Amino acid sequence: MNYILEIESKNKSEAQKRAADLLGIPEDELDFETEGAGLLGMMARKPVVVRVRAKNDPGDQALITGVLLTLMHKMGIEADIEDFEDTEENYIIHVESEDSGILIGRQGKTLDALQFLLNLLVTPELTKKKRILVDVARYRERRKKKLNKLAKSVADRVAKSGRSVLLESMNPYERRIVHLTLEEDDRVTTRSEGNGLYKRVRVVVLRSEGDDVEEEYYEEEYYEDEGEE
Repeated sequence: MNYILEIESKNKSEAQKRAADLLGIPEDELDFETEGAGLLGMMARKPVVVRVRAKNDPGDQALITGVLLTLMHKMGIEADIEDFEDTEENYIIHVESEDSGILIGRQGKTLDALQFLLNLLVTPELTKKKRILVDVARYRERRKKKLNKLAKSVADRVAKSGRSVLLESMNPYERRIVHLTLEEDDRVTTRSEGNGLYKRVRVVVLRSEGDDVEEEYYEEEYYEDEGEE
């Protein structure tokens, strides 16, 4: 990878210190390439741009953090890393920003695109090949709770009416939440329908074995408004 972090600051020394703090790596273990510095790096007419490389393996957390901050900087968005989780299956990085609505986008699609690009750039370089999840202002946490509640509510409706319900388009992570929520519900089953990244989950009533009653399917589109633009 060419560099793991690009930041702007008033001068070179301030940029280097900030980069070391953000990455959690001592300055003497980093290489810096500076643009925009004036005389002795002290009289720049515009902010100094510093690209940072690690002399040794920076570790997965520093690599992910640096590249994500760089991507958001390229988008013109200032953000801070609130927390970094290393779970059994995923790396989860929590972001806080005054521009959280822009980062999330409508139905979380901007956040999905940012997460996809981060995984594309970083995953080949990771020591542990885990999927990276990006959460902004705890959006995915809130979304998970809503999807759990929605899945159970729809299951009750399907079990009572005998008719299937087709949910809104979701990314793979969100579809998995619905599937797992209803996995042990012996009244219904779920399946994904459609093509591409954003598919839809259909919740279907389970018939008893040998039941000769013809099953009717009623397609109902259910949209959960997140209120994010």
